[in-house]
Amino acid sequence: MINKRRNFKNSVLAPALLALLGALFLAPLVVTFTNSFMKEGDIALNYTSQLTVFDIAAGITEKFRSIRLIPREAGLWQYMDVLINQPAFLILLTNSIKLTAPVLAGNLAVSMLTAYGFTICSWKFKEAIFTLYIIVMLMPLQAVLVPNYIIADILGIKESYLAIILPGIFSPFGVFLMRQSMKALPAAYFEAARIDGAGDFYIFRRIVAPQMKSPAAALLMLVFIEYWNLVEQAVIFINDYTKEPLSVFLSRMSEGRIGLVFAASCVYMFLPFWFLTVGQKDLERGIELSGVK
Repeated sequence: MINKRRNFKNSVLAPALLALLGALFLAPLVVTFTNSFMKEGDIALNYTSQLTVFDIAAGITEKFRSIRLIPREAGLWQYMDVLINQPAFLILLTNSIKLTAPVLAGNLAVSMLTAYGFTICSWKFKEAIFTLYIIVMLMPLQAVLVPNYIIADILGIKESYLAIILPGIFSPFGVFLMRQSMKALPAAYFEAARIDGAGDFYIFRRIVAPQMKSPAAALLMLVFIEYWNLVEQAVIFINDYTKEPLSVFLSRMSEGRIGLVFAASCVYMFLPFWFLTVGQKDLERGIELSGVK
């Protein structure tokens, strides 16, 4: 009898709880998506007729009934307004791409080469230096912003994209992720290659890199999401509004027409959503191979 109760809880309660949590997490995305197809008047009606505690106490629920999630008349008005009548949106979207693309390419190259040196090559103080990598990786962003600012000031790049791109390229997280994945490769591969006279470049290009596709895809997706949504670095290092990324502009855009924010947010979320949807299996496989939990 006890086992039946436990089985019932596992088979019914657990999925129901997970479904409820999933619905709670998806609710903001659903609201943003549906509101992006509404007219400006319907959106204004939704967000200027909020229920208060006094309304509930008085039994007034008309305001609640006027709030709609499904648009009365769906259309692409907000998207056309954002993409056609708001040229700043496309400019700042391009700025986000300019910031993110170099970080992705540089981080992947540096992480794979450095991880190869930590995994395959034998040299003194290797483990001690890798421990420093882990310590730096565990430090919060706020703790490294001041050192990054000081170094950027010394190099004369504190008001340019390089102040954001260079720390992103040399981020220790990518080295950690790729090294954990490379450690799973059989050592016999490398021993056989060296017996045949292969050098490090050949081993890296022909043996290691082809087997790192899933971890590399996982790294690219995680780094992309982090730098596509960056705010703190952009606020500190970029003083020119025309050069800031879209992630910073959206916070100011919400102070104006709220209808545009929903459409702009959907356009902004398209690339992360597409990457995660297409590369979900690679992300899961890459994290599984790295042993990161």
